[in-house]
Amino acid sequence: MAAEEVRRPLRVRAPQRNQEWLLTLLPAFPLILLVMRLWYASRQDTQTLLLLVQYVSPLGLLSTVLLTLVWVLPAVVLAARVLGPLYRLSTGRPTWVTLAADRMPDWVVAVVVGVGLLGWQLRFLPTLLMLTLAAGGLAVRERRPLDRTRIRAICLVLPVVAGVLGLFVLRTAIAQALHQGDLSTLVLLAAPPALAPLLTGPVPARAAPLVVQSLSWALAVLLPLVAGVVVLRSPILPLTAVELSPEPDGKAEPDGEAKPDGETKPDGKMGLEKEPNRVVIGYLITTDDKLVTILERSGAVRFVSNDRLVSRVLCPEPGAVPRTTVHLYEWNVERSVLSWVAPEPMPAPPDSRCEGRPIPPPRPRGETPPPD
Repeated sequence: MAAEEVRRPLRVRAPQRNQEWLLTLLPAFPLILLVMRLWYASRQDTQTLLLLVQYVSPLGLLSTVLLTLVWVLPAVVLAARVLGPLYRLSTGRPTWVTLAADRMPDWVVAVVVGVGLLGWQLRFLPTLLMLTLAAGGLAVRERRPLDRTRIRAICLVLPVVAGVLGLFVLRTAIAQALHQGDLSTLVLLAAPPALAPLLTGPVPARAAPLVVQSLSWALAVLLPLVAGVVVLRSPILPLTAVELSPEPDGKAEPDGEAKPDGETKPDGKMGLEKEPNRVVIGYLITTDDKLVTILERSGAVRFVSNDRLVSRVLCPEPGAVPRTTVHLYEWNVERSVLSWVAPEPMPAPPDSRCEGRPIPPPRPRGETPPPD
């Protein structure tokens, strides 16, 4: 009698959808961000948009997008390398997240982890550590499922040791966040080291589709929106303060505004006193031998003749106000490693022109300043 064959259930492979159209959108996404940035700067005015497209350097726009990718790219790669193997280990089935994770080599993961260490803020570094340990532990479970010793060392011992060391190093910052009642900073610093050992293994098969799919689509929707907001608020032109002399001979200004000298006094006579200089603060679009083109913060474009140009100064862009004072060894948690180790900008006295006030004329020798 022939031996009875043992029938094993065949694992049906999930059908692979044709998703090459997603790859065609990747180069178009930065282009859309650049166009939206110019449209945002032009205050929805088509003529101003065309002027900016003509003169704004594409390299300046691309630099803004590249600086945004410093923190977006590590988040995307590490999330795919965690969610993909997690879904396959939990359910035994592939999905689009697992296929994306399989196409990412290990050296890409190592590079993005290094980029994240340099570009992410201090308060996000524990999350980066948690994602890196989770990606490494899940990769070991997939590639060496029978090596119990290595699985125990990388998936349990290493996350526990790293979590304890992380909490020990961050203890002063965690104590400051707890004392100040800064809940968001406290969670970002304390939760990832404590949760790292829980993310290196599979989840229940019934919960895996809900967890993985919901997190995948949430990241796919939120990350482009956050990146777009960052790009739209980033400067693309140098902020300049231009001091202008009054328009001579009662002529109208090039942008169509009336000359201040042409105003009449209540008695009907023209003012004979010399008008003071004006200061225009805006973003420098272009300059040539006749005109200086400036985009004001209000969105209006001003064309200024070089004959009226008295002085010009580059103004510092007002930085973002820190939302927390929590720090670690004089390192604010909202600063990245690059900004912390880079040399500080040279201190310079504030320029009155950047505040909208012209430079006061020099006093003659021997003249005493007016009393306050």
